[in-house]
Amino acid sequence: MKNYKLFFLGITLVLLFFLYQKSDEIEKKIYPIFVQQLVDIPENPKNVLRIVFTGVSTPLTPHIAQQSVVLDINGSIYVFDVGARSVANFISQGTLDAAKIKAVFITHTHSDHISGLGELILASWVRGRTNSLDVFGAGSELKNVVDGFNLAYQSDREHRVIHHGEKFLKEENGLLAPKTFEIPEEETTIYFDENISVNAFKVPHGPVQGAVGYRIICGDRSIIISGDTALMEDYTFVNGVDVLIHEGIFNEESEKVSQAAYQLGNERIGKVFEDIQDYHTNLLDSDNEPGLISKLKDLDVGILALIHIIPDKDNLIIKRALKRFIKQSPLETVVVNDNMVMLLPLNSDKIIIR
Repeated sequence: MKNYKLFFLGITLVLLFFLYQKSDEIEKKIYPIFVQQLVDIPENPKNVLRIVFTGVSTPLTPHIAQQSVVLDINGSIYVFDVGARSVANFISQGTLDAAKIKAVFITHTHSDHISGLGELILASWVRGRTNSLDVFGAGSELKNVVDGFNLAYQSDREHRVIHHGEKFLKEENGLLAPKTFEIPEEETTIYFDENISVNAFKVPHGPVQGAVGYRIICGDRSIIISGDTALMEDYTFVNGVDVLIHEGIFNEESEKVSQAAYQLGNERIGKVFEDIQDYHTNLLDSDNEPGLISKLKDLDVGILALIHIIPDKDNLIIKRALKRFIKQSPLETVVVNDNMVMLLPLNSDKIIIR
């Protein structure tokens, strides 16, 4: 046994010596493999509208990235809302090229829909975006947000231009460009290019001014993003859409959270969960009010994708409530998770979920 141990020890020492002598050669082979994972972004299939959910949550759920929906079609990328931590998901999931972002669309100016703008402008600028980044939104609040981010990142832009040089990083390409539109009374086209058209429609989310949802049309496929909204009276406008991305709250559960917080002496959390119920969409019908579930009957929608769930969708109680909703829903329904992907091939009715 002793001889075996000495034999294996000798072999180990020889291997270590060999590896030490060859470490430079090994490093030369390892580094390209490591860097390739950072710089190689695979091309996506042509004529397939891809939805990547890089953020699905709210300020009340700190462990999940806040709301952001990214659309990718034929080498162009469009971002709808940019919540906290969503840009980290955008970069780390490895199939989206930030340099190819053509425009950003903001549903409203609550922090969980805008707080990642600074990270997004920096990531896309450094990775090679060749123009200022257009940011669309309704009313003067959007311009205030964009101007504020541009001012906050002014020193950062100047430092990076000095460091890397004007030829590598043009300062104007590190700016956000506000593209405001009037708060629409009727659904209105606010953007179009060779890939998509984007229509905006007003949603009830007072006291926010300029809260909108978006309908995105790409060939024969379409998506609606509700943004944050109270329950709307009429949902027939969603008929024919492939994917309806809609927010939701469970009011009964939120009320119980509020009451429990008050009982525990936390007045602030109690009030937050009490107040939050009046400007989001209650999902399930209750004795006091209808929910989204009662509005879905007879609608023609490919898939309902639930996003921005209140309270925390990963809580056991809310998981049970979501199961009840899915069981009652007349539409095929999915609860969206961070980095979930949906593929919509053009000239098809397929919806592939990954």
